[in-house]
Amino acid sequence: MSVPAVLVVTGLQVRRGGRVVLDGASLTVHPGEIVAVLGANGRGKSTLLAAVAGALSPRAGTIAIDGDQVWGARGAAARRRLGYAPEAADPPPHLTGGELWALVAAARGAAPPSESLAAALRLPELAGKRLGEMSLGQRRRACLAAALLGPPRLLVLDEPDNGLDAAALAALVGLLGDHAAGGGATLVATHDPALVETLDARRFAL
Repeated sequence: MSVPAVLVVTGLQVRRGGRVVLDGASLTVHPGEIVAVLGANGRGKSTLLAAVAGALSPRAGTIAIDGDQVWGARGAAARRRLGYAPEAADPPPHLTGGELWALVAAARGAAPPSESLAAALRLPELAGKRLGEMSLGQRRRACLAAALLGPPRLLVLDEPDNGLDAAALAALVGLLGDHAAGGGATLVATHDPALVETLDARRFAL
């Protein structure tokens, strides 16, 4: 018996800035799978991930997580099953890391960062620090921690390796491997072919 897909995208069309960025994109991600979205700048990688995460409304097509449409009557339920870290990594700068995690945990009905997650991403040093005072790598770690709370059924990560030092990158690879081993699905956009190889990700080209 086949296992139902975590994410199903069908015939997705999205317009940005008055032009069609995606036209007819279709994609399926199964439990335990990591899919890397590849393509040159401007081909719509970030647009696809933002639409899947419910941050950008499509003009046509469907996006379903565990059968619930992200842009439908059960959209809120679908969005609670995903963790999203956009490329910008720019949550409200006045929040501390601890406040960000508490807000995301409350919205998703999840627990605060576990001890293992906190250790992997070195979160204690970020808990009391305001996001506006963090370096790019520190903000990225804080946002990745927020995305991983739950853990979610689906991770949507846009250039998650940006700004990470070697230790944090190794931790990210380990966390994504654990997420896949637990039956979670991941959709990741990256320009780094080495990361795609290390994650043993299936490639999806735009």
